[in-house]
Amino acid sequence: MNPTPQTGLNAYQVLARKIIVHARTSFLIPIFWRLYGTEKGRPQLPDLQSLPAGTLGRGVADILAKHDLELIPHYENHDLKHVLLGYDMTPEDELKLKAFMLGNGDWSITCVGFLLFAVLTPEVWPELRRHYQRGRRTQPIVRWSLTEYAAQPTAALRTQIGLPALEPAIDYAAA
Repeated sequence: MNPTPQTGLNAYQVLARKIIVHARTSFLIPIFWRLYGTEKGRPQLPDLQSLPAGTLGRGVADILAKHDLELIPHYENHDLKHVLLGYDMTPEDELKLKAFMLGNGDWSITCVGFLLFAVLTPEVWPELRRHYQRGRRTQPIVRWSLTEYAAQPTAALRTQIGLPALEPAIDYAAA
């Protein structure tokens, strides 16, 4: 299989990533919308957008805008982890985030279930192990909520949990 010129991935790797994205956008996100819809008292996107740059909530608003996504009730706590930990919303980074969270103590069905998609990406397995170990070395964030931490500076929160300087990752909090 020849790598595709735009991405450097072969046809199988491109297909595997499409399957992962499809599982998230066509299955998982619609389930959350059906279960929770919109709820009062939960963080709202305009409120997050009005927070200062460098805060966790503003970082969540920025990453959602970048990927043309909405804030989904009961899923915003997953989105905060993308920003706090520096993971983008690509298939590879979703798997790395789930590996981190598994190491950090998240044994939920959504975490373990989504991580099963790693079987489609054997080229990423060594990295997943590294991110799992990174999660084990970091203070637990499994129960963190965006409601509680939105206005906090992301850099201070990273220091608080013992997260070393971001490895090659995206820092949405600095925008």
